[in-house]
Amino acid sequence: MGTTSKSILNSLEAAITRKPPFCTGIIPITSEHASLSYKRGEIANWLDLSQATPSQLQALAEACVPASFGFEQREDHHRAGKMDKTNFLTSLDLANLGIVDRVRQQLLYGPDDGKYVKAGLSTLNVYGPNSPFESTKTNNTPLTDNIFGSLIVIFPTLHKGATLKLSRDDEEWIVDSTVLTQNAPSPSITYIAFHRGADHEVIPVTAGYRVTLTYNLFLDPNPGKALSSSVQAVTPDADVFHNALLAALDNPSALPDGGYLGFGVSYKYDTEPVDADRLKGSDAMIFRVCEDLSLAPSLNAVYNSGGVEDVLVSTNFFLSLDGVTYEDVVEVLCDHHEGKIIVEGGKENGISRGRRSWPIAKMCL
Repeated sequence: MGTTSKSILNSLEAAITRKPPFCTGIIPITSEHASLSYKRGEIANWLDLSQATPSQLQALAEACVPASFGFEQREDHHRAGKMDKTNFLTSLDLANLGIVDRVRQQLLYGPDDGKYVKAGLSTLNVYGPNSPFESTKTNNTPLTDNIFGSLIVIFPTLHKGATLKLSRDDEEWIVDSTVLTQNAPSPSITYIAFHRGADHEVIPVTAGYRVTLTYNLFLDPNPGKALSSSVQAVTPDADVFHNALLAALDNPSALPDGGYLGFGVSYKYDTEPVDADRLKGSDAMIFRVCEDLSLAPSLNAVYNSGGVEDVLVSTNFFLSLDGVTYEDVVEVLCDHHEGKIIVEGGKENGISRGRRSWPIAKMCL
């Protein structure tokens, strides 16, 4: 494969995988999920965060201790009041509200797709207008192998400012909970979940109090329950992929003799056959963009015969190859299922794949 072709493929790959490192949404709540009990010393208190008064929020803020995030944990850089989980109880039920399912679907893909997510409560934070903190970029997700990110839940308390700025490399995103919930018919929480590699920054509060709960997100390799079909995965920017694919199609050095352009699916699907209307996230985006460009996309299964050939079969389900010998697998796929050899001799780009157990099957677009 030439340098130009590799560059084109790299651009397509980047357009698919370069999705936002976070997901966000709003969920209506009632007093059932907004109850907060807390203590400071020997004094205990309670409030309903779906309809808290300014005096109640001020009392909560005064019960917190300074949170020293940011540069070298300096107190002059503290961004909020903090209360450890040993000093408060919340009635917020993430699983019951569907937040855990949303995070699973919207934030996980590729090898992590289908894994179960656990959320461990960490701290309560209160941001007030008189807090002497600077806007400081931080990444305070614990560096533990099984923690992959953080979840912040923002309660519907009246406040101005305190928007959340997320950044990764040279990209930035702004999440403003007041804008997201301004047209909600009832009190609603805002959730933001983001990967460990994303920095986050809170713009100072100018009025009122912003109350949040922060959770650490853990990966559990054991598959969880099936996800609701109403939960949609976060997709990369379709315009970026559209432009990258169009540039590839217009480049005469890309597939000069024709051929197949395949994209391995990023998500797992519980049942077969896999129909186009069941695709999610980046898989659905790729299919839709290809249709927009009149490319007639289809779902296909690709079989690796153990390091000899890769065979493309135009089916949206996996064939049973029970009883087929190693020597006959390519012949069976090609002669009986109209398979097409797309990689020959166990080599791709001049690199030997080595011998593996077979058949290894993957779904692609």
